[in-house]
Amino acid sequence: MMKKVFMAAAAATALTMTMAAGTFAAENTKVEADGIAFEIPAEFSDLVTVKTDDGDMLVSVYETASLEAAKALGETENSGAGWLFGISRLPESRVRELRCGAMDGMEVFAEDDDFYLIYNHPTDVRLVREKQEEYEAGFEQFSKLNGWAAVGVPAEILLNNAELDPESFTNTELDMYLAMAAYQPGTNFEVRSLMFRNQDLPIVDAQDHLEDLADDFIYIETDALEAPAGEYLVLAFPDDDVRFDFFSAEGYQNLVREAYTVDGEEHERLFIAAAKSDDDANDTPFEVMQDWCEDILNGDD
Repeated sequence: MMKKVFMAAAAATALTMTMAAGTFAAENTKVEADGIAFEIPAEFSDLVTVKTDDGDMLVSVYETASLEAAKALGETENSGAGWLFGISRLPESRVRELRCGAMDGMEVFAEDDDFYLIYNHPTDVRLVREKQEEYEAGFEQFSKLNGWAAVGVPAEILLNNAELDPESFTNTELDMYLAMAAYQPGTNFEVRSLMFRNQDLPIVDAQDHLEDLADDFIYIETDALEAPAGEYLVLAFPDDDVRFDFFSAEGYQNLVREAYTVDGEEHERLFIAAAKSDDDANDTPFEVMQDWCEDILNGDD
């Protein structure tokens, strides 16, 4: 049985789909909605239903067999049955708000001026069939559709919309705290360093450094490394009893440790950072923190 899920009401109007031209393969189906375009491979064209005006989505794609099975089983049209993905466009201000929390089921993949394109996908299974014995074949088809959608659609939208630039944000605890510090007014944070001892520190503008940390890197959680011994710089969030350690040791300046307390016991996670742009390829989170600390010591805004 399908889990009951909530989804914004979907309009029943189907998007008119025309055969591809130009960069699109003639045998595939071209989808255009509000300035974005991608194609549905010929092998999948008869397996999906495309909708526009689908809540906040520019376009949404569903597995047709699940829609039909859900209807036969008495499911409402807005149950979310068969939903594969949707594309939405959000302003930068809204994306910054969302990044301060868990963006489950939302992947930023492109930007255009002050707007971002989001690949939205379910976080639970939306496959529906009338009979239990139909699920095995259904899962195989549903998996193929999801595999195509997750990889192919964002790439094609970027390829066929020259005004768009690729963009991405990871969604780790570190990402969320950095976004909160940079974009959520009132967030309490502290920079800590051994070099601050016995210093009367001036207040400086932290925004540029926070945005560099939040926007210029992707962060991947890892359990394959151990934190090195030696000094590190700290960005702490005392209200949540959480801190992030940025290591100075050579070869470890892309490693960040999260230390957090649960029921009086300290735990940790490790993250590896990678610069998103070739322009920042030689920068590390530690270097950003080091520049920030030097600005604090020198009173530079």
